[in-house]
Amino acid sequence: MRDPFTLDATGAMLTIRATPKASKTAVTGVVALEGDATALGLRIAAPPVDGAANDEVVRFVAKALRVGRGSVTLVAGQTARVKRLRIVGDAVALEKALRALLP
Repeated sequence: MRDPFTLDATGAMLTIRATPKASKTAVTGVVALEGDATALGLRIAAPPVDGAANDEVVRFVAKALRVGRGSVTLVAGQTARVKRLRIVGDAVALEKALRALLP
């Protein structure tokens, strides 16, 4: 199965499949999407109202990867469960942190 992220010289692109209104925010594993694509499953402890779930996704990912909140940007999926995040930072450090999130 492919990784739910790709790396480049300036950081990483991460695909998330969010499930809002959970009791707490947590990683649920890697989930299959269409074709051979995958996403990091993430339960979100926020409702999908007024961007609260998106804010929680960005906050959780920034904290989990130990980067500043400004380094994580939601680039696609503002109103969808499948979201794409751009994370700016050292690609080697990000890869290590992303692999630590995977089950």
